[in-house]
Order: sequence, then C-alpha cells, then structure tokens
Amino acid sequence: MPASKKLTVNDFLQSPEVLAQLEKLKSVFGENGEKLVLSDTLDEEGHQYVNLVQKGGGVLGVALVGYTYVLEQMGIRFMRLAGTSAGAINTALLAIVGKKEEEKSARILEAITQLNFFDLVDGHPAARWLIKKFITRSGFLGKLKKWANGLGIFYAVLLATTFVCLWLLPHNTPMRQFTQTLVVVLLAVTLLLGALAWYVRRLLRRLRSSGYGINPGDFFYDWLKQLMKENGVNDVTDFRNKAGQPVAGLHLRQEHPDGLDGLAPDVTVIASELITENKVEFPKMCNLFRSGDQMDALHPAGLVRASMSIPLFFESYFIYGIPREDETIKKAWMEAFGEKEPPVEARFVDGGILSNFPISIFYNPKIVVPRLPVFGIDLNDSSPGDAGKNASGWTLAGYFSRIFNTVRNYYDKDFQLKNKMYSRGIGTIPLADFNWLNFFITDKEKLALFERGAAAATRFLLSFDWEAYKMDRSIMQVTIEKKPEKP
Repeated sequence: MPASKKLTVNDFLQSPEVLAQLEKLKSVFGENGEKLVLSDTLDEEGHQYVNLVQKGGGVLGVALVGYTYVLEQMGIRFMRLAGTSAGAINTALLAIVGKKEEEKSARILEAITQLNFFDLVDGHPAARWLIKKFITRSGFLGKLKKWANGLGIFYAVLLATTFVCLWLLPHNTPMRQFTQTLVVVLLAVTLLLGALAWYVRRLLRRLRSSGYGINPGDFFYDWLKQLMKENGVNDVTDFRNKAGQPVAGLHLRQEHPDGLDGLAPDVTVIASELITENKVEFPKMCNLFRSGDQMDALHPAGLVRASMSIPLFFESYFIYGIPREDETIKKAWMEAFGEKEPPVEARFVDGGILSNFPISIFYNPKIVVPRLPVFGIDLNDSSPGDAGKNASGWTLAGYFSRIFNTVRNYYDKDFQLKNKMYSRGIGTIPLADFNWLNFFITDKEKLALFERGAAAATRFLLSFDWEAYKMDRSIMQVTIEKKPEKP
C-alpha cells in the first residue's frame, strides 16, 4: 500500500474549510478586510495593528497559526507579541519572520509542515516507546498495570511451586527433573526481573541527572536556532531588533492625546524559574543572567526552549554561570524580584506553570482610551466531562488536569476577572478532541488543527466590536482611578 502523500503549505491554505471561513469574512468586510475596523493604529498600507498574546498548549499550537493566518488575511498585523510554551513558539516566529507589515503565518506554516513532531521527542528509545504507547493507545496505563500484576502473580506462583517441589515432593528421578527445570526457570525469570529493575533504576538516575526530563529538547533547540539563523537572528540583540523594527508610516485613524507615544513593537516569552520561584519575561529580563556585552551569549532559541520546557516531558533549561558578584546583575535581581543574592544558575520549566496566557503584560494604566486592542488566542482542550462541575464524573486524567490547570491559569484568570473587558479581545479555539502532548500527530490532524484555528478567528472577527472595546476600556480605567485608596 503506497504511503500517504505528505501535505504541503498549499494543502493548508487551499483547504475548503479555510477558504469557506475567508469567504464569510470577505462577504462582510471586503476582499482584504477594508471594511473591518478594529484598531485606530495603522501603517502606510492601511494594515490595522493589535497587540497579540498566545496561550500555551503543546502541539495544539498549530491551531494558533490557523488563527493568525486568518487575521493577517483580513489586514491585521501585530505590534507587541507575547506568548507561553507553544504560544511562545508562534510568538517568536511572528517576531522574526519578515517585516512588521508582511504576512507571516504562511511562512511559519511551511516550517511546521516540514517538521516531524515525533522528532521533538528526542529522549531514550525506551522512553519514546512508552510515551508513544501512552498517548496513542487509550487505556495503555491500565494494560501496563495488568501486565505488571500478571507478571507478579506468575513469579509468585513459580516461586511457591518451586519451593513445594524442593521440600515437600519425593525426589525420585521424574520429579527431580521437573524440580530442576522449575529451578532453572525461576533463576532465569529472577535474572530477567533483576535486569529489568536495574534498567528502570538506571533510567530513573538518568531522569534525575537530566533535570527530571524525559527528552533533552535538543532537537527543538537546534530546529528553532536554524530557523532564526535563516531569518537573520543569531543572538539576543538580533531578536530584539527584529521584533522591535519600526513600522513604516505608522499613524492613528483619529486624534489621540497620547499620539504615537509608547506604540513600539516588542516580543515577550514567559518562562518559570524554579530556583528563585519567579516568572521571567524574555528577552526583557536577560539582564538578570548576563551583563553588558555578554548578553548575546544567550541565544534566543534558548529563551523559547525555556518557555516550552513541559515538566517531566522535557528537561529543564539551565542558564549556568550567572555573574552573581557583578553589581549590575545584583541590581537587576533586586529591582525585578527583591532578591539580594542572585543564584549561581537558573533552572527553567514551562512558563505555563505560572502564566500560560500572559495578557496582563499589555496593560498600560497610563492609557485611558486605547489606540489598539489586545487580542488573545485561547486554546481550550478541556473535555466536556472533565470540564463539568460534577466532580464525581471526572476521569483520573481530568482530575490531575484540573489541578494543573488551576495552578497554571490562576494568575492570568485573576487578572481577567478584575479586568473583564479584556475578554472582548479573546478568541477561543475549542480543541477537546485533541491531545496537547500528542507529538505523534499526523499531517491530517495538523490540518484539522489549522482549520479549527481559522474557524475560531472567523467567529471572533464577526463578533468583535472596536467601539464597545474602547468604551469598556475607558470606563475600566476611570473606575480604577476613582477608587478610594485603602487606609
């Protein structure tokens, strides 16, 4: 049977589902979105600018590309960018590819279609096998438990039978041969179980020495580093400059008391630092780890690698040799976190542990009437049963998912609850039927994710009201300023 044809970028962009979504928007807003008004900040070509934050979610990040593709097709471009984990990947790529005025999602999609996601699972072969079985086969853990129990029962029965034969049965010739056979089998099984135990112990030691991560994450780092190199980004300075490149002909649709002040492009990826237990914003906080001309020793691919270090699945990302005696480093740690003594090294895991949807970094208390909106792309992979309020109906996986989601979403959820108007700019992609850790995802599933993102973007644009957003934002700020100070 011939192998299935590998999908190309054109298969994604010419998908009937994606084309249908674009036709819906064009019928309302025009061929290039010229009738769409969702920002007062424009460039010389008439593109409208927004600040964009993208949520983390493993392989579900393909859906983010589908979402941003539709936004770009409607003439939307991105001023400031922020993201965590998978959101950090698309955020970084949007920051480095081409110019601010250009469409970028199709070029990012090309890199994704060429990538075999299973290559990202670059750990020990035994670990890769277990991960694949666990993710792709339902009930695999249950089967594994049954195999272990069955093996334990078999060994116990074999051991008991051997002892009975040795001490209780007569030692005539036929029984002696049978007993000897049992002893040989028992020794062989014992040796096999001992070897298995030794191997498991060796794997656990390897896990500990590698920062409690099954996969080194080296393949991802090298892949992203090469993409950055192809786009002229070789160090942190290049990353900042590319993300912060000026927008040609930037202007406002109407008069605003603040003019263009503060409308400067930048990029932020979020990582969680375990030694000092802090949320770190890269590249803004690179000065915590290197000073002056040593800053470019940190490669931006490492910053994104730090953000997507899913605990246990990937090894922690380390920054070693922090010059903790350097006065500028000491000052940076004190100003950022109140830490008097900087650590010798930093250890990072997924930024989603502390802030999986970092929309709060775009809040500017000095602005009363916004000149551009903050858009957010939310990835919702909660299954209907595990998302329900009937706790007795949750699965075990759903229970632990709830614990994890409570930790990683509380900080961002708290900000949104206190500033509810930001929900106007958030579009949600429903992905309950996808597994965010399925790095064995097929091309067909990638296409389905891309289409799901495109459909979510269409729903969002058809419902977004820029004037209502501005009004809510203004009311929110006025309300905050009028609140009396607590004694």
